[in-house]
Amino acid sequence: MKQAPVRHALEHALFLPFAGLCRALPHIASRRLGRGLGALAYALDRSHRRIAAENLAAAIPEIAPAERSRIVAACFRHFGGAFADALSSARFDRVALCRRLELVGLDRLLEAEARGQGVVLVTAHYGAWEIAPQAIAQAAGPVVSVGRPIDNPHVDRTVRALRERFGNRVVDKRGAVREMFRVLAHGGRLGLLIDQRVRAEEAIDVPFFGRPALTSPIVARLALRTGAPVVPLFADPTAGGGYRVEFLEPLQVEATGDGEAVTFALTRRVVEICERVIRAAPERWLWMHRRWKH
Repeated sequence: MKQAPVRHALEHALFLPFAGLCRALPHIASRRLGRGLGALAYALDRSHRRIAAENLAAAIPEIAPAERSRIVAACFRHFGGAFADALSSARFDRVALCRRLELVGLDRLLEAEARGQGVVLVTAHYGAWEIAPQAIAQAAGPVVSVGRPIDNPHVDRTVRALRERFGNRVVDKRGAVREMFRVLAHGGRLGLLIDQRVRAEEAIDVPFFGRPALTSPIVARLALRTGAPVVPLFADPTAGGGYRVEFLEPLQVEATGDGEAVTFALTRRVVEICERVIRAAPERWLWMHRRWKH
């Protein structure tokens, strides 16, 4: 985490009342508040607005400029709403959360788990991804998620507590490889996000929207070394303050032939699945991230 104690204290002082307001308002109202915050960010944050527009234009060039502007604005609103939604969801106990869940394809996850080799759950910064581990914990059991801590340690403690509800656990991605293998060796559920750029020395170049993108091969390497199936899943907010979580067909590849070629092929399959889902609702993906920067 970056050390900036004064800035972190100021950010935390702003974050606390906002988080409290999200939990005090009705859940739907919290989403609306977050979307309003996202609209404000769109108006004020010219830098990330430009990055999002450039990324979208390069990735899906057939979109007309007016439609591109609409999608970028909707993207800011969506992520503002997702941020507020995640904070607001802390009010739900197991029963209240279950009532708001629509689980599609859960049998695919359960069948993959029945093989007894653990499961690699993979998704993207899309839709309501923060709710996915909590939903899985209700339906199948706890998830161990791997990710980078938030730079602000005060905010990170609050967000980490939310992510670790219902028996879930979060592991810092730095130095997490051994723990990831341990989780799968014990037949556990490992959750990973695959859509962010990683350092060149840790990455392979995989096409994403037709352009080379530095992508972590960890999902494929875990699956190939342990035999664990890869289950892609995507979560979306639904009307009325609910969530739809869809589990797609498990991916499993035998470790035969050229290991690097098989790793590339499996990584590419996962990335292509993410791309297909994002194309269907581009405003729900994080276009503000410099995904293609080398």
